[in-house]
Amino acid sequence: MKKVIKKTGIFEDFDENKLIQSLINVGTDEATARKICKTVYDKIPNLIRADDLWKITLKELKKYHLGFATKYNLKKAIYNLGPSGFPFERYFAKLLAEYGYETIIDEWIEGKCLNYEIDIVAVKDEERYIIECKFHNQAGVKSDLKTVLYVFGRWLDIKEKFPYLKNWLATNTKITDEGIKFAECRNIKITAWKYPPSESLEKLIEQKGIYPVTILLSGNKFIYTNLIQNNFVIIQDLFRYKPEEISKMTGIELNKIRKLIDEAKNLSQISPSP
Repeated sequence: MKKVIKKTGIFEDFDENKLIQSLINVGTDEATARKICKTVYDKIPNLIRADDLWKITLKELKKYHLGFATKYNLKKAIYNLGPSGFPFERYFAKLLAEYGYETIIDEWIEGKCLNYEIDIVAVKDEERYIIECKFHNQAGVKSDLKTVLYVFGRWLDIKEKFPYLKNWLATNTKITDEGIKFAECRNIKITAWKYPPSESLEKLIEQKGIYPVTILLSGNKFIYTNLIQNNFVIIQDLFRYKPEEISKMTGIELNKIRKLIDEAKNLSQISPSP
């Protein structure tokens, strides 16, 4: 049995069903998923890092369908919003806007004891949230109880002046069981990877097709940074201007902009309309 070295250093047996399901999740039919899985299995050595397995799978999937391959890049795309947490804040605010929230980023709010810089203030109907965005650069790292306690403690001070404000933690990674237990006990809203099951970060993204520009395979760090700095944060932002305008605004070569737009359109065709 071939083995996979996870990012945490743990060794696991190669799981054929897990790989097949991940391919089905991005849109391939079962027969194609099984075919790609067999090709990947035949190509990999007896011991392979999870990252290398992902790259080989992506390469094979790209041969079949560029849009599905781009979608397969989602988890890495979220990490590529780093290294700072600010792009993730901007991205999450844009994602919330598609769900009917009015958002403000980097707002200062006064508590009883201190003033606090709030990553996002989100308003929808009668609900008003202060959102702390916790971004991790390193794969395998989880947001833990300490993060939840920090969010809770700050909110306790703020709610003495603004009792109607609710608490929300958004993170790009999974969250520990302890963190979840405390958050559920204290009614702290959480959006994380794989949690909550019906409204997890990846579910919110996929339900509306609001992908970050970092998902585009034809991009690189320079391109991603320049796009985000000029407020091209989600793939839909690329459709709001002519390629020549985007090139002029970002300093990215026109042919690269056109390639990014083509890839974004390909992804949009297999995604729900926002």
